[in-house]
Amino acid sequence: MKILLVGSGGREHALADALVRENTTIELLAAPGNPGIAQRARTVPVKVGELDRLVALAEEEQVDLVVVGPEAPLADGLVDRLRLRGIAAFGPTREAAEIETSKHVAKSLMTRAGVPTARAETHRTAEEAHTAVRERFGAPVVIKASGLAAGKGVIVCATEREAHAAIDRIMDDRAFGDAGNEVLVEAFMQGEELSLFALTDGTDVLTMLPAQDHKRLLDGDDGPNTGGMGAYTPVSIGTPSLIDDVTERILLPTLHALRKRGSPFTGLLYAGLMLTEEGPQVVEFNCRFGDPETQALLPLLESSLLDPMLAIARGARIGNMSPLAWRAGASVTTVVAAANYPETPRTGDEITLPDDDATRRVYHAGTARDASGRLVTSGGRVVAVTGLGATLRDAQRVSRAGAEAVGFEGAHFRTDIGWREAARHGA
Repeated sequence: MKILLVGSGGREHALADALVRENTTIELLAAPGNPGIAQRARTVPVKVGELDRLVALAEEEQVDLVVVGPEAPLADGLVDRLRLRGIAAFGPTREAAEIETSKHVAKSLMTRAGVPTARAETHRTAEEAHTAVRERFGAPVVIKASGLAAGKGVIVCATEREAHAAIDRIMDDRAFGDAGNEVLVEAFMQGEELSLFALTDGTDVLTMLPAQDHKRLLDGDDGPNTGGMGAYTPVSIGTPSLIDDVTERILLPTLHALRKRGSPFTGLLYAGLMLTEEGPQVVEFNCRFGDPETQALLPLLESSLLDPMLAIARGARIGNMSPLAWRAGASVTTVVAAANYPETPRTGDEITLPDDDATRRVYHAGTARDASGRLVTSGGRVVAVTGLGATLRDAQRVSRAGAEAVGFEGAHFRTDIGWREAARHGA
């Protein structure tokens, strides 16, 4: 079995690690990969945006499966191109990926399908968005860039003044580039967030354990939004009955609406949820594995990841497959970030890392080899350290100790990943 994994981040390292641990006979290629993935796969210097070269690589290598990690090549239609060449690919088509790549499309689809989500308006001019805040939403309110913004295009505003500044930043200052061509003004939802991943053939789903991301840079959920500073699983408020409710009222109706639209979704559907007093509501959908939740989830997976992914990529149904099985215990992932992240992260700092062991995984994200072969920082989120334990407290301890053992100048990380769950247990 030969697999091509597209991507270079911590999510892709976690996928590579899980696939190779599951089946040591897999021949894994990664484009472009990273130094951590290179320990598990043969890396090829083809970038995620070079779609023609990726398709050619898949053909030349005669791969059995392509797994697309990040959202950008999905948005650009990589899966469409691979399928035209008869190559099995795990991930949605370009149109199906609009569930993430266009917040306007996603919100409209959810509204028509009756999927619970916050009231919102889409505007193409700053003037219209300002009017919406003043006359129909007030504060608190959420301002979102409609397109892809690397997880940073959502701004929660406590006051109208903050909302107007956010609109100007997105639409006038172009803080997120073309992602800000449209802006959503969305009603603020009160509650606790939950991430739920579902492997899907477009009709049926295999849900994963619920996880919880930590978006803010600093302890106590303070500071600016980031791509994610850590995650943990399982989450006790994500009960089996809640997951069943989300499946019936959110996941399946959304998949039905996408089929009805003519863009059936296959791959990994990620529902970002807010658990409100009225029940779970959708904050956003993503069209791929989340980062850093994937790094927390996959080390706990006991059943096969490859079997359902391969079935989905080949167009088979998964409705008769057994639910995914998970090892007991907890998993906590702490992201170690570069100096000045998330604004202008510094790169080129030499890195020292702890080794993996039975209770710890160290996933590379923003790392590279310099001309002399040294491991150096190359991005904002440098590594993610996942700790495993019988309890959340045990997993937290392992994850924090691993993060402390990561060495490079300016390294920083949150020390409170999983704090809500710890508070629920009085820890």
